Amino acid sequence: MKTRLVVALALSCQLSLSPSVSLANVPGGGNDGPDVTLTKSGENVILANGIVSATITPKASVASFKYKGFEMASTMYYSMDGGPNYRAPGGGEYFVKTKSPDLIDIGFKNKRETEPQAFDCEIHYVLKRGASGLYTYAILSHPADYPATSVGEWRMVWKLSNDLLEKIYVDDLRHWQMPSSEDYKTAQPTGIKEITKITSGPRAGQYDCKYDFSASYYDIGCWGHASDKNKIGGWMVLGGYDFFNDGPTKQDLNAASGINHIHFGMDHYNCSVTKVAAGETWQKIYGPFLLYCNSSDAGADACWADAKAQVAAEKAAWPYTWLTDNPNYPPVAERGTVSGHFILKDALKPDLKLTNAWIGVAQPPPGGNWQFESNHYQYWVRPDAAGNFSIPNVRPGTYTFSAFTDGAVGEYEQKDVVVTAGKTTALGDVTWKVPHKGKSIAWEIGVPNRSAKEFRHGADYFHGYVWQNFQNEFTNPLEYTVGKSDWSKDWNYVQSWYQDGDKRDPWKWRIHFNLATVPPGDATMTFAIASAHGGAHIAVYVNDETKPLGVVTPSVQGGNAMLRESIHAKYCVEYLTIPTSRLVKGANTISLVQTNTDTQTHVMYDYLNLELP
Repeated sequence: MKTRLVVALALSCQLSLSPSVSLANVPGGGNDGPDVTLTKSGENVILANGIVSATITPKASVASFKYKGFEMASTMYYSMDGGPNYRAPGGGEYFVKTKSPDLIDIGFKNKRETEPQAFDCEIHYVLKRGASGLYTYAILSHPADYPATSVGEWRMVWKLSNDLLEKIYVDDLRHWQMPSSEDYKTAQPTGIKEITKITSGPRAGQYDCKYDFSASYYDIGCWGHASDKNKIGGWMVLGGYDFFNDGPTKQDLNAASGINHIHFGMDHYNCSVTKVAAGETWQKIYGPFLLYCNSSDAGADACWADAKAQVAAEKAAWPYTWLTDNPNYPPVAERGTVSGHFILKDALKPDLKLTNAWIGVAQPPPGGNWQFESNHYQYWVRPDAAGNFSIPNVRPGTYTFSAFTDGAVGEYEQKDVVVTAGKTTALGDVTWKVPHKGKSIAWEIGVPNRSAKEFRHGADYFHGYVWQNFQNEFTNPLEYTVGKSDWSKDWNYVQSWYQDGDKRDPWKWRIHFNLATVPPGDATMTFAIASAHGGAHIAVYVNDETKPLGVVTPSVQGGNAMLRESIHAKYCVEYLTIPTSRLVKGANTISLVQTNTDTQTHVMYDYLNLELP
């Protein structure tokens, strides 16, 4: 507890340098003020603490969320899936889990009846003394006598009051003034229903889409909207991340026009689905997380800075000591830690250092991978520059340990890591000898980082219809010369089709390179794939474009990352053997053709290289 207080005080001191930020960054947003109260208003229940008040309906939705006299929400609710399987798991009569002058936790239990998702759902809202936000969490349960079931999209939605908060904030690339409600009324529809073209206001002439803002929750920690006019902000703020599916590289919707989303079952960009068998008893808790309000005389940017500092405060307090007597959310003493020293060794890149590395433990199904795991909890941390790591607050169990870093293809994996309550599992030195197929690297394009961000459009991929520009920016074939071309300008972030008048042609990409010598044996071309979709196939030609040497079919496909305006979906690595008899001393050309010209079909390369024997 002393450590958490020191962190909170330090963050508060940092923010005191900013003008008139109204809240110290302690978990929840404060620790003094009036008692927390619970009152009834007809069928609704109201939580209030003198700073915020939340009116909650019997359907477990929030009908009103007020802060400093402002109505911050038109509604808040949980929902599952879409179309005919859409379900908003309602509540019924509320019950009080915890009640004191300092904190009130109320819940709503929804028993599954005829809904397609055979889960009971329990939704909670929590208000603390001095808090400028409302915590919420949900528990899904599948009793043994329920039928087999599954859920893909599983989310919580905060719909904001119209035109209250004019600016959006997601990350360093995406924070700007949004169109007003009047601007949206005059926006032009496009051939993609999610994308409109704005014709008036600050974004006139630009496309607008909910996918403009997709990001990894692990990377950003908070997202939301704020106002220079009203000097307030409304944010989703995360302290813990263990309940999300598919690991730290998974991305999904967060903020968009007039809305804050949080997807526990992140179902876009190729997801795993939470599946439970008939006869299986299963439960999982999602959250808690904070629906945070703040204000600053300095305006919207200062509110964003405060929200990011609030993330650090919430992380320092995780797992929250106020959530007790819940077997799905054990206290610190009933969790364990995994520690060690991760050592990276790469014989072909001896200077390679850990950069943007992730180290974690997960419980994927047999033969599976943490990228496709939804039923359990995952725990991920960033090691320090020397490779030291500590993964705290892990629920007891047997895990697969994984690690990956920028600069290295693939990942390290160690199975059967046992975590015990109240103890540290010390792994000691964990050495990853990065595997290679060859003895030297003839050339490489890109940086292994599981995304296409270093290539052209890597900083503006989130604009709708960016793919319409490709034929004006590149030739067909695209010509790339190793040692001369610049991959940030001359290599596109996605290989799709090439528009030629009214038709779509296969788009050929040529890689020109020189070899000083050609050793005997087999060379290997490495294809690290950041995204593939729609039955993508890469025909590979080596110094002869009459017949491909082979066809590379990414083993992981799906997610529609190009049309959903991203630079990655799910990752895989493929290899192609190239007999060196097909190579020559001097000038060589390898040509890549993505042969499927369907509108959505594409490949996003993370990294390519040629390794010689």
